[in-house]
Amino acid sequence: MKSKRLPQPYQFLEKYIDWAEPNEAKRLEYRENLSMEDIREFYDAMAPHAPAVLEYFKAVEAKDGSTDQVSLETRNLFVLMQALSDAALSVELHKSPTVPDGMPWDMWKPEHETPGWKRKPKVRLFPKAAAS
Repeated sequence: MKSKRLPQPYQFLEKYIDWAEPNEAKRLEYRENLSMEDIREFYDAMAPHAPAVLEYFKAVEAKDGSTDQVSLETRNLFVLMQALSDAALSVELHKSPTVPDGMPWDMWKPEHETPGWKRKPKVRLFPKAAAS
């Protein structure tokens, strides 16, 4: 993973590139195998830059015209921002690398990472009332 790069304005964050796992399950596994000190270090390094990174994404999309056209470095930065949200759960909510009383990463699979999830029927919050 060390071969991954970030866009020039954010290359100083490349020391955290191992957090940029390709999917949520892998990022969860990575986080759960770290100490709270390591998670806090990443969080503290990334969080102050989040607003600027979001503005960077807006500028890149406006320049390139589509999110499909952005560079690999920008995509890596996007995944690193997703990892920041994963770290934030540990720092701000759980105060732990794991979800207390939650399922371990190797048992839990995000629904959007399972085969066929797009074919599931839509959930109806307010079913139609039965005809009287």
